[in-house]
Amino acid sequence: MYLFSYFTTEEEKLFLAESQNGLDWELSNEGQPVFASSVGTGQLRDPHLIQDHESAFHLVWTDGWSSRSIGYARSKDLLTWEDEKLIPVMEHLEHTQNSWAPEVFFDSTVSAYRIIWSSTVGGAERNHRIWSTTTKDFQTFTESKLFFDPGYNVIDATVTDMGDSFFMLFKDERGSNEQGTAHKAMRSCWISKAGADRDLPEVGEISGLLTPPLTEGPSLYAIDAGGSKQWQMIFDGFHEHFYSAVSSRDLKTWTQADQQLKLPEGARHGSVLKVK
Repeated sequence: MYLFSYFTTEEEKLFLAESQNGLDWELSNEGQPVFASSVGTGQLRDPHLIQDHESAFHLVWTDGWSSRSIGYARSKDLLTWEDEKLIPVMEHLEHTQNSWAPEVFFDSTVSAYRIIWSSTVGGAERNHRIWSTTTKDFQTFTESKLFFDPGYNVIDATVTDMGDSFFMLFKDERGSNEQGTAHKAMRSCWISKAGADRDLPEVGEISGLLTPPLTEGPSLYAIDAGGSKQWQMIFDGFHEHFYSAVSSRDLKTWTQADQQLKLPEGARHGSVLKVK
């Protein structure tokens, strides 16, 4: 089963939907939120869920537009939540403007969970890079360090373990939120598992733009398509209020794939988790 975690513009809380095939989604909890933040700003945006090796769920989220912390909570059943708190990922850097769109993946190169997010540090305008911290228990965390810097404004990174290397999608945040902008869409790259510096790993093969302009919040997952694996990337058309998808067999060539996609109406910047 797949789980889709998301928020809505009207209610910045955690909503869930579920699917057996990764295409047709049904509302969970009768369409009502399953969790609301009571820490920090009280906002819960860009929720991301993972499941650990003991099947417990861990949730991280954006704590508002200008917070230097990210939200965290955990659950065994997705209804009862505990250990809710702010993780002060960028509080040590006083000129940090924000901490957006946190996501978590298990980094096998350091045998720990790595949380990644985008922040602007200093400057008058937003100019994000991807930062990270690692943890083994979601109680103690390493010092936050720069994780990915292509030399331009990037947000909304998501990482998938492909065995020999990691595959990352991210949003090229250059341009403006207006029709005709040249960027504001997704790119991909490969992250090496070799090298001693795991906080700033070697990155290669940055792709061209994979989605239309004015899209964000990519989430990547594998589905069965005629007995073989197909990669599905869903993304939020934040400007015109739609969700869409592209698919690929090789993570290089992508085709439009939203004909069968049925996501909850009003969903914003969500992520997909395949439940163990």
